[in-house]
Parts: sequence; structure tokens; C-alpha cells
Amino acid sequence: MKVFVISKGMPTEKYPLNGIFEFDQAKALSKVGVDVAMLVIDFRSRSYKRNYGWFTYEKEGVKVFELSLPLGVYRRALPLLRCLMVRLYKKAVKAVGKPDVIHAHFYSIAAIAAVLKKKYGLQFVVTEHSSKLNKSVLEISKLDAKLAKAAYQNADRVVAVSNALAENLRANFEVEATVIHNIVDVSRFQYVKREPKNNFTFISVGNLVPIKHFDLLIDAFAEAFKNDKSVALKIVGSGSEMNKLQSLINQNNMNGQIVLLNEVGRDKLKEIYPQGDAFVLASKSETFGVVFIEAMATGLPVIATDCGGPSDIVNEKNGYLIPVDDKQALVEALIKMHDNACSFNSLEISKMCAEKFSPEKIANSLVSLYKTTRRNR
Repeated sequence: MKVFVISKGMPTEKYPLNGIFEFDQAKALSKVGVDVAMLVIDFRSRSYKRNYGWFTYEKEGVKVFELSLPLGVYRRALPLLRCLMVRLYKKAVKAVGKPDVIHAHFYSIAAIAAVLKKKYGLQFVVTEHSSKLNKSVLEISKLDAKLAKAAYQNADRVVAVSNALAENLRANFEVEATVIHNIVDVSRFQYVKREPKNNFTFISVGNLVPIKHFDLLIDAFAEAFKNDKSVALKIVGSGSEMNKLQSLINQNNMNGQIVLLNEVGRDKLKEIYPQGDAFVLASKSETFGVVFIEAMATGLPVIATDCGGPSDIVNEKNGYLIPVDDKQALVEALIKMHDNACSFNSLEISKMCAEKFSPEKIANSLVSLYKTTRRNR
């Protein structure tokens, strides 16, 4: 079976999270015997410094065909992007042969890739991850709704990365999505035995943007542990709220106890999780939440909000699930975790996480989806 994975980016040293979900799945599919290549159109603006042009290369065993051009907002460029997608497809076919499946990730690139379904009659699968669609249809912009409809109406199958997202796709677009979760990189994030110590550290990871609600986490942590200097919070990420959050830390007199670390790649992140005793993220919305399963893979119990994706991940055996935007519940969960983290079986948390979200598990689910879709066409 040959599969072309369609992405709007590839992870690089400078932008380690760009296209990371797509690349994870491409690598996983390759390892279970699928002949896979990635077709990438990176149309981010000039503010994302990179080389522009057509590129062909191999990354971790995956053949990549990439076009990078600085379009930024691409509403008026859709016809151009569809033409360029066809050109990219032809380059890939000439090099590696015609695919059995086109698998696009995120509605924005899938709306472009749908031209391949129309032009060549290929099996077309779309996996949705976007938090922009994980809400009421009244809160989704007209452009996003239009692009999503263009993607899904042409898809043979739609995949959602969580049950909550699948329900929103059903309610908003009348799409019956199959749920296949994201992957945890078990080669990097592995169980670490933690020795008893006198201090306690919470780890949190995410983009420093409003939807992640780090302001609430900082306020709740300050209220819970303002008189206990043995408890710390390390926040890993970068984004538009960096200065605001640092000011909030200063206002709460929590310098030293709450530390903002810049965004890092997975090789560095795998060294940070073992420094912690528990993981916490108080997001307003998550379509899945890969950082939760990365933390759990190392054995950390977690605190999450019941905001979508975490509902598929967090249970009484691996952590606490609390209401969204509830400061008091977060304060109580932080204190409870501090007092009871040792009661969780860290080794079992790691094992269950790897069994449910390993690359092999997810890749085999995708292969089964492709085969079933092909029989039903």
C-alpha cells in the first residue's frame, strides 16, 4: 500500500512542532510496512524565516516533497495553491509512483488537497486536529467553515483525534468521523523511576496563548503554594502571552517558584518531564493533547480540564479531570496532586499510555481504516 500524507509543514530545528503530528503518523505508517511519502505545502508568512522553493529530501526514512512560499493568509490564493498541489503531486508520482491513498491533516490543507480527489479519483482521507473547529458552529469563522466543508465533502473518510472533536464535527458539519488518536513517541518518552525528594515540581507544556489558560494556572498555583517554597511550576512554551505571564508571576511574587522556559524540541522535552513529579495543563479547549500522553509515557500523573481531548486520556488511574475555567477546582487539584502523587502507579501509567497511543497501535488503526474504506468505495 502506498500513501501520500499531505501536510502544511515539516518539523525543523527552528520550528520543531510545525507539521509534527503529520510527520509522526508518516513515520509510524512506514514502520508497519506502508510505502509512505509526504507532500508538504508550507504557505506561512515571511515572519517564519525559512528557505523558499521546491525541495525533495528524506527525513527519518520518509521521502518528502515540499513547496515553501510566503503567502500568509491564503483566501485569495486557493486556486493557485490547488494548482501547485497538483504540480507537487506529479513530482511525487514521477519519483515514487502513484498512491493508493491521499491522507491530509487539518481542514486548511485538506481543502487544497481535495483537488487530487476530484482530478484523479484517489481515495481521500482527512484527519482533523484543529481547535478552530472544536466549538459551536456559531463561533467558527465563515472562511474556516467553508474550507472545512470543502475538505469533508470530498473525503472518503474523516478522522477526528478525539471523541469530543468527532461530536463537534457531527454537530457542525454532519460528518461521521472515525476516532483515531494522536501518537506518543515511545522511543523518546519512556518510563523514568523517580526517587523520593523533599521538593515537588509540576511541569506544564504548551503554546503561551489564551486558549491554554496559563494565567489561570499561575494564579491557582500561587494561591495553592504561596507559603510553600518547596513546590515549583515549570512552564515550557513560547507565544504571544510570554510577557503578560511573566508580569503575572511577578505580581504574585512567585519568581523562582514559577519559571517560564522557552519552547523546546522533543529531545530537550524528554529531559524536562523526568524533572517533574506531576503534569498540569488548564486549557480552555484541546482537540487531543499530545503533551498529556508524553508526560504520562514518562510516568507522570496529570491534571487536565474537561475541555475535549483530555476526556479520552485522563481517568482515575492516571490523574484528575476538573471543570474548565474553575480556579478553585484547579487549586484543590494542585494541592491534592501534591499530597497524593505517590499514590499513582507511575509504571502502570507509562505502560497503559504506550499500549494505547504507541506509533504501532495508531498506524495499524490507520491501515485498517484505509483497507475498509477501499472495500466500501
